[in-house]
Amino acid sequence: MILPILFNATKMQELMHAFYSLSGIRFVLFDAEFHEVTAYPPESCDFCRMMKSHPKTRRKCDYADRRSFKKCTDADSPTVYRCHAGLAEAVIPLHENDITVGYLMFGQIAADGAREVLREAIPRLAAQYGFDEAQLRSAVEQVRCKTAEEIDAAAKIMEACTGYVMFKELVAPDSDRIFDAAKSYIEEHLGEEFSVEALCEAVGVGRTRLYDVFRKQARMGVAEYLRRRRLHRAKKLLKTTERSITDIADAVGFGDYAYFGRLYKRQYGVSPLHYRKHHS
Repeated sequence: MILPILFNATKMQELMHAFYSLSGIRFVLFDAEFHEVTAYPPESCDFCRMMKSHPKTRRKCDYADRRSFKKCTDADSPTVYRCHAGLAEAVIPLHENDITVGYLMFGQIAADGAREVLREAIPRLAAQYGFDEAQLRSAVEQVRCKTAEEIDAAAKIMEACTGYVMFKELVAPDSDRIFDAAKSYIEEHLGEEFSVEALCEAVGVGRTRLYDVFRKQARMGVAEYLRRRRLHRAKKLLKTTERSITDIADAVGFGDYAYFGRLYKRQYGVSPLHYRKHHS
């Protein structure tokens, strides 16, 4: 499961504006599903907007981005690449406890002769996709140019930005949605043995984030929440079914009947058998 992210819009825009002021390169935040969340400047360059205005070229743009996102996630480092049109871009993952929560990207730059290649391609692109040739030529001339050295320097600065973003918690998974997803998973697997790692994987966060969410939302740890939900389910089954107490204990994830009995009495003040006699 991949969860939406929360982000500090004001602080992210300040950081993106600073990056743009220094480099003249557009800076973008994506979520873990590759959706653009915020950017500075807000709009892509005219050339990229034209490319994304046609279904075929838009698919090529999306494919290039997704391929680069996967590559940088696997490498866990900045990935500098060229899009299908030849413009240079770079992307790096944002991690929290080894979970990818989003991506930072900069791009839409002509580097090392890319503008000349684009100029030569204008007649072909206009004819193939129905673009206005004069508008396309104007858009190509407005694409920013950077040297390979400048692009590498910008990638290093962006990599440093990832540490700042996560340390300052400018980007984080949505705690409410994490808690809702975790609750749903627990309810569906109450009768099974599962680890905290399995729960983390199911909801798409790391152990530390999961513990923080439960302390905030449930006012207790994950293990205590799980025990209480299992006991609550057991109490309901004791009251509404004729299943044996041993069977009920096993059905809610307590393989040890004696242990189940001790926990039940500690939680509700009476044994499972006493509760059934007085509430069935």
